[in-house]
Amino acid sequence: MKLVKGDIIRNPWVSDPKLRDLIFIRRGKKYVHALRSNRGLIEDVMFDKKDVDERFTKVGHSVGFDTMLREVSGEEAEK
Repeated sequence: MKLVKGDIIRNPWVSDPKLRDLIFIRRGKKYVHALRSNRGLIEDVMFDKKDVDERFTKVGHSVGFDTMLREVSGEEAEK
């Protein structure tokens, strides 16, 4: 599965709808790194690349994540 920063991916092993959607950050050598919201806290989570490619599904893209990246990097936000 081709993923870009900010894509929303769904973990098939989690039944709670508040915890199953993750925001993709990057693909490492062995793991895929993502962000997960857990009771108001943002956690960095890692999953095996093979599991993500075979089981996870892409459900959308987070526009808010793109805006946050632009603000952090100092780029002007698009209007």
